[in-house]
Amino acid sequence: MKNILLTITLLASLNSFGQVIESFKKKTSANAKERTLILDILRASLYQDYKQEFIFVVNTLNVSSQHAWFEGTAVRKDRREVVADDYDDCCHVEGLLKRNYGKWYIVALEAFSTDVWYDGIWDIYNVPRALFN
Repeated sequence: MKNILLTITLLASLNSFGQVIESFKKKTSANAKERTLILDILRASLYQDYKQEFIFVVNTLNVSSQHAWFEGTAVRKDRREVVADDYDDCCHVEGLLKRNYGKWYIVALEAFSTDVWYDGIWDIYNVPRALFN
């Protein structure tokens, strides 16, 4: 019985280890470098698809040790109107990123989608659901 309780305690502590989630919605001196890296990766990906330079109004940027979840609004860097396809729902962007060997990579990203494409993404990629709150 003692071994079972010890095992349960160990598993519970391992499950909670690394689950600290921080909000990088606001830029601070502590998160500026990491936040900028994440947003730059998103900007580069959107540039490939839309050939426009974007900045973001960040609604959500939650970061854990392994993942980041972004929700925001894309605005053209030159402040002109965003040029999007007729079927696009401008200008929201959502994306899931993963940190691998100290670098951030996009796992899933959608810009100007017309539906809630990310519903259930936490199960698909085994990411803590709290990251999306």
